[in-house]
Amino acid sequence: MRREPTRRRRLGWLLLALAVLVSRGAAAQAESAPVQRDVELSWDTDRSLLYVDIGFRDVLDAGIRSKLSRGLPTTIVLTATIQRVGSPEPLSTTTQSCRITWHVWEEAYYVEIVRPGSSQARWTTTLEGVFRRCAEAHRLLAGDASQVSPNVPLYARGTIQINPVSPAVLQQLQRWVMRPSSTGTAAPGDALFSTFAGLFMQRIGDAEREVHFFTRPRLPTRFSSKAEEKKAQGQ
Repeated sequence: MRREPTRRRRLGWLLLALAVLVSRGAAAQAESAPVQRDVELSWDTDRSLLYVDIGFRDVLDAGIRSKLSRGLPTTIVLTATIQRVGSPEPLSTTTQSCRITWHVWEEAYYVEIVRPGSSQARWTTTLEGVFRRCAEAHRLLAGDASQVSPNVPLYARGTIQINPVSPAVLQQLQRWVMRPSSTGTAAPGDALFSTFAGLFMQRIGDAEREVHFFTRPRLPTRFSSKAEEKKAQGQ
């Protein structure tokens, strides 16, 4: 008779634990479902380079924003593949990683950004400055004419991760992006492409938040970087 209450309590805890696991699994499955996101693809006709513009401030939910406001270190990683309509194989890849650190003495955020072929560090005193640098990607290099034809509709598939827990893989990804090459992206003819593209198609590692996305096929717009440079010099 004395054992019966103990068994009931154990059964109750077991059912509670099972319910928590099921709810977590359902939430993870719901968040991992790809969502459609608007992006802009554009060709630099002077340099034959493909760029992508995308914003994802909505991925930074209240919990992430609260951590940033409290000065907790945060890493935001965007990875994406560029693909041709009708083909599941990626043509090129791109990524942007952003590490945000709050410095107490300077009372400012130190933002380290790594993109294909470049890295930079910036200071900002506001969360708006953090969002502008880390939750948006402007003119993100995504390929060149040897990888992607400029005259065909393209679409992107990608993932946005908050605080991946695999720093070793993240460092490897950054080394690949920053290696000497014409564009800093991985091409099908590159010996690293199969490994690189495989990493993009999989999880970098368990993250605090992970959102998958895809875009509608579209023909990239065109612009002239030389014309833009002349206009900027004239101003």
